[in-house]
Amino acid sequence: MNNKHQSRSLERHVNAPREHTWNVLNDLIEKLTGGYVIEGDPPPHGPGAVLRLNLPGQRELLGSDEQLVETVLSFEPPWRRAYSVTGPTGLDLYHATFVIRDDNEECHLCWGVVVDPEPSPQGAAFLEFAVATIDRFLDHVVTASEAEGGIGG
Repeated sequence: MNNKHQSRSLERHVNAPREHTWNVLNDLIEKLTGGYVIEGDPPPHGPGAVLRLNLPGQRELLGSDEQLVETVLSFEPPWRRAYSVTGPTGLDLYHATFVIRDDNEECHLCWGVVVDPEPSPQGAAFLEFAVATIDRFLDHVVTASEAEGGIGG
């Protein structure tokens, strides 16, 4: 029996400063989810903040109208935001983190997730759905960051 948790990660180079990209990341998370149903400490993005997720394709994948809930676990501006997702994912554990590090005047945006050691078929399908969703979201963050505050633009 394999008892190591599974993980996935994605990375992007961003031709914009870290602080700017951090603000774009958090603004887009809030905008695309419809805003916080509970604000964190400090408001709005801090630990304890809660978002209801309604992602494209989510209903079809989950076979349910039950919403996914994202809860912020750690919020360390301007470089780290960790969160969990609960709901009908088929997973017992879903913890993910966005990290942004400086790269001279630009930055590097990373996302990683850790899930159950042996997810059910539903959990494995949800993991692949989440990775594809975040992959598109990271592209959106890069495009918005570079358009609004890119280096040499």
